[in-house]
Amino acid sequence: MPALIVIGCIILFFVILFTVHINIIIEMAGDMALTIKVFGIPIHILPAKPKKYNLKKYTLKKIRKRDEAAAKKKAKKKAAKEKKKAKKQAEAEKKKAADALLTKEERAAKKAAAKAGKPKITDMIVLIARVAGLFFSRFFGKIHIKVARLHITTGAGDAMSMAVTTAVVDKSVKYLLWLLGKICKMDGLKKADILVQPDYKASGISFDCNLTIRVTLGGILGAVFKAGFAFLFGYVKIKPAPKHPEPSIFPDLPVLPPLPELPEGS
Repeated sequence: MPALIVIGCIILFFVILFTVHINIIIEMAGDMALTIKVFGIPIHILPAKPKKYNLKKYTLKKIRKRDEAAAKKKAKKKAAKEKKKAKKQAEAEKKKAADALLTKEERAAKKAAAKAGKPKITDMIVLIARVAGLFFSRFFGKIHIKVARLHITTGAGDAMSMAVTTAVVDKSVKYLLWLLGKICKMDGLKKADILVQPDYKASGISFDCNLTIRVTLGGILGAVFKAGFAFLFGYVKIKPAPKHPEPSIFPDLPVLPPLPELPEGS
């Protein structure tokens, strides 16, 4: 019976982990407000609450005690850093002394063997690009964005500049929402309160918005794990064996043409 309870708790934990939504609420009306809501419990990040000071903690005795503790911590950190530096320097000197005993041919063979065991830089670039594409497609594909309100007010020195600015901002907002719709899931966009308007009394661009980004922790972890495994298996595939190096699975980069010769007297 206890084993069933433990198994049930583990299953419940993963169900909660992969199904509970995290809501990130961003609101901007003059100042920016950022709230994270989990299990319906709001956690206010911005604006930061004013720090409260307890005067009892700022007596002369307690201040000196904190200063002494900070000085000891700093000295301990400095000693650990110097010890690590000395150890690293000793290892470097030991390695240098061991390399000095080798012949020129042995050093060249050692360097070639180390180089042969590493993937080609072109393979690494392609692998990183593929893994990044996989991560972002997986990560952004799990994100839901709901725009409740987006009001943008444009202002300029004259009417013509204001008209041009308003038109550019309006097109930019439409293009941004279209682009987000391609990579994320946009919820209730047809009902969103979106408005771009000029203001002859304003001297710049102001925002008034309220949007919610919804994502599950399981979606984030899924994207991380999938990209991590893809990188691991891809690295194993392109990593050659030092004794039996295999040819690259990706084509080499094209050879650049030679630089033109400078004219005489330049």
